Amino acid sequence: MHRITTGLAVAAVASLCGVALAQPLPVQRFPFKSGPATITSCSVAKNGNVVASNSLNIKYFQNERDRNLKSVTFRVRYAGKTVTVTNNGTFSYQAPIEVKSDQLDGAPFAGTHPQVCRVLTATFADGKTVNPPYDRGLDPDDRGMTPESRESGEPMSPAMPPAPEATPGAPTGPVASPAPEASPSP
Repeated sequence: MHRITTGLAVAAVASLCGVALAQPLPVQRFPFKSGPATITSCSVAKNGNVVASNSLNIKYFQNERDRNLKSVTFRVRYAGKTVTVTNNGTFSYQAPIEVKSDQLDGAPFAGTHPQVCRVLTATFADGKTVNPPYDRGLDPDDRGMTPESRESGEPMSPAMPPAPEATPGAPTGPVASPAPEASPSP
């Protein structure tokens, strides 16, 4: 019990001092529905200690019946770097699509999968453009999801459920994990 109380005290002090405790990004699993596209994979290849040339590879398909897409822009965040990749063409319902990019070439290699790979905007052949609201707020660098937009009922991604409602009078801010138990000394 003492260690749990200590962990909560550390969180309370950190909150009062304005220190944010590190929180891991949500794990993105594929396939991932992102607006009118379903991303089936998003990856990079390694060349030594850096990302290989032209290896950012996004595979997806258009998931809306009776409508063709003509442009899809993805937002990709990898090793602290955020890039956008646009793919133009005529994309019909459920046809497999692949786009490669060189925008991460030479970046320090940090694993085969970006932290974030989402549709930022998509334009249909009829000119209608959509900016999926549930793609905002999943990334600490993205300031697109405001408290007002959360209250408006915009859907969130299944990978990141909405924040729980605060209990009146309860402390706010990040919550730390309990401190690990120390082994008894011999």
